[in-house]
Amino acid sequence: MAHILEIPDPLFAALETVAETSGKTPVEWIAEQLARRRADAQDEVSRPAEAKTLANLMEGRLGRVHSGGDQRLSETCGEKLTDHLVAKRRAGHL
Repeated sequence: MAHILEIPDPLFAALETVAETSGKTPVEWIAEQLARRRADAQDEVSRPAEAKTLANLMEGRLGRVHSGGDQRLSETCGEKLTDHLVAKRRAGHL
């Protein structure tokens, strides 16, 4: 099935120029552009979602992150967690 489009002369002249530059007819050039847009849209759908957490963002990276403070967060963290849970239990929140 064929369809007829009415395209203003300046737009058709620009289309012809672009198509000729790439060695195609105007119809071939339009078909190529549509196929490329379709492929880009498909890539957009298949692309993984952006990182939602810091852990996702840092996944696969090497090195360390400076927290900006002088406190050593990893020292005695087990005892700190235990103390926190005991305090919550005493307050009736666990």
